[in-house]
Amino acid sequence: MEDVFTGFILNQLQGGEKISEYVVYLNSSGGSPFSGITLYNFLKSLPQKTTVYNMGSVDSAGVLFFLGFQNRIGVPDCSFMIHQTTLPRTIFAEYINVFDLNTQQASLKATDKKSHRIIEKETRPKATKPMSLSSIATAALKTTTYHAQEAQEHGFIERIEQPTLPNTSVLYLTDYYLSTLKS
Repeated sequence: MEDVFTGFILNQLQGGEKISEYVVYLNSSGGSPFSGITLYNFLKSLPQKTTVYNMGSVDSAGVLFFLGFQNRIGVPDCSFMIHQTTLPRTIFAEYINVFDLNTQQASLKATDKKSHRIIEKETRPKATKPMSLSSIATAALKTTTYHAQEAQEHGFIERIEQPTLPNTSVLYLTDYYLSTLKS
């Protein structure tokens, strides 16, 4: 979905559409950590105002995507889950050697560190109880979930609010809709 989402927004920008703000109502179980980092950086590069609502749970790589938005809001029962970076077994060949294992281990460690730095950088300015890099690493190691109040204290969200979804002048992008678009 990373390519389709970014392609959709880039097509709007290149098409000359006058969009002043992107608002996303997000629920995500995560996905590729590399896509999470890419989407974070993509959102940071947009000239428009960006707002996101955690509509239930934002987990894993979805947290990085969420933190790329300028304005971050959570519904009353929302949560965020962070954990160590994982890779699917399918990336490995049938037979692998020590070099391949060491390469993947280094990649996992580098991605963990990058993810932790993003979390620290983006949550610290909005937090009443800021987290250090070491506390984020410990939380990821334990697989930690932050519920609405904790998420606000730690700076994942600015406020807790139940949104009223607009019904005019809005295009709702769902996973299903995005899956029908060409990347």
